[in-house]
Amino acid sequence: MSGPGIPPHPPHPSQPSSQLGDYRVGGMVSEGAWTRTYEAEQISVRRQVLLERIKPGEEENEEVIEAFLADVRAKAAVDHPVIGSVYEAVRNGKLVFYTRELLQGRSLEELHEAGEQLDPREVATLLGQLGDAIHYMQERGVASLPLHPRHLVLGNHGVLRMVNLAVGGRMDPAVEALDRNLVCEVFSDLLAPGRPGSTRLRKLLTMLGSDAPPGWDRIGHTGRKLAHELSEGAKSISQPEAPAPQPEPERSRGTGVLGPLLAGLLVLSALVAGGVYFLNRPRIPRARVLDQMIEITGATATGPGSVKVPIPAYWIDAHEVTIAEYATFLKALAMIDEDRRNAYDHRDQPKGKDGHEPEDWAAMLAASESGGFWNALPITPNCPVVNVDWWDAYAYAGWRGGRLPTLEEWLAAAEGTAPRTSGWGEVDAAVPDQTPSGIHGLAGNVSEWVRDPGHNPAFPMNPRAPVACGASYRHPRNGILACTWLESRDQKQADLGFRIVREAKP
Repeated sequence: MSGPGIPPHPPHPSQPSSQLGDYRVGGMVSEGAWTRTYEAEQISVRRQVLLERIKPGEEENEEVIEAFLADVRAKAAVDHPVIGSVYEAVRNGKLVFYTRELLQGRSLEELHEAGEQLDPREVATLLGQLGDAIHYMQERGVASLPLHPRHLVLGNHGVLRMVNLAVGGRMDPAVEALDRNLVCEVFSDLLAPGRPGSTRLRKLLTMLGSDAPPGWDRIGHTGRKLAHELSEGAKSISQPEAPAPQPEPERSRGTGVLGPLLAGLLVLSALVAGGVYFLNRPRIPRARVLDQMIEITGATATGPGSVKVPIPAYWIDAHEVTIAEYATFLKALAMIDEDRRNAYDHRDQPKGKDGHEPEDWAAMLAASESGGFWNALPITPNCPVVNVDWWDAYAYAGWRGGRLPTLEEWLAAAEGTAPRTSGWGEVDAAVPDQTPSGIHGLAGNVSEWVRDPGHNPAFPMNPRAPVACGASYRHPRNGILACTWLESRDQKQADLGFRIVREAKP
């Protein structure tokens, strides 16, 4: 499902409003693999909400609908003052949607990007509220999507609100670890230094990012106590603090505002260029060089009358094009004069198509660079780029000095092999999904665009249609032999990417 959150962009002004039951639907604010989210107004009570619905074309996919409704049921069962509410869920024929609270205020992402800093009392208050909310979810075994700074909203009177991230299924320990590290980093960056309480609060945040962190119930309790003491102007923190010395072994411990949480605290942070470097932060994933190509020689295709026709030798990518590689392409386009940016476009590209950014690109790129999750998938720069249409793939291939493979070339690269279907992951990670010549991912990760439209042999009277080859993490059936005939070259999917070929040695 699409990750719910504060809309990253305002609604597109050209999108007309429509009505679904009691809701007047406005502009689309985000799009996931199977859903779209819109700003809307509940007419009967004149309330602004967010409305998320199943995409057109997926309304009869029972697997998608059941997963969507399982997520909605999980969200609706959450009842906590910090966490956003679900208002209504509707399934009426092909129409499937639900509405949720549109949180009012400024997200921590906005504050962070603006370079704003908060007083320690404010940070302690927010930490107390957040700790209580996450503990509530964990205590009830509620699975959730990973936190992002845009999911946390600072409203009036210093009240924190959190987007309802509950989903169906079991809790994932990896999500809990990502949440701890995110809170540690973002709250540390927002914390104003050199003020009463800042040193003690920074220690608490450092512990949250350690290998043996306190539970969220203790974080919530300690945050509230520290906020109360700071608001009361306790003598122990009435003056700006110097960095606290490391505790002496013979000293009495377990006293003060942080109590046993700070007992035996090791120095886990070091001042680096005026900031704080956390020794326990997860390593940020780095893009690897994955531009290897494999030569294919001696291949044949079936011509008229079932005659075998030789295919000239060619070179094909050993891996699907990655997010990092595609980001380099977009950066290169941005540096070209605007009137020349269409140099790699296909001559038939629709006039209304502006640029080559994949759908939901900003969220995909940000999650990959932080090693987070996108559409509930763990993602790095070395995962395949997806949500690209055929025109995007064509332009990238031309920019890199190649082209998309023909259907015959793609199948020739796979001929004689039967690797196991692979799931989602980095493009070079699936060892079972590798041909003897060293080509990865033909049987999985994502399906791949090929150059020319073709006839679907199951419907020989139908006109030629765009083709995607290979299985994907969403549709693993038939493995390397899978071929999908798509509706148009404009189609974008969260499990559709590409690789390129060259006719000469790279």
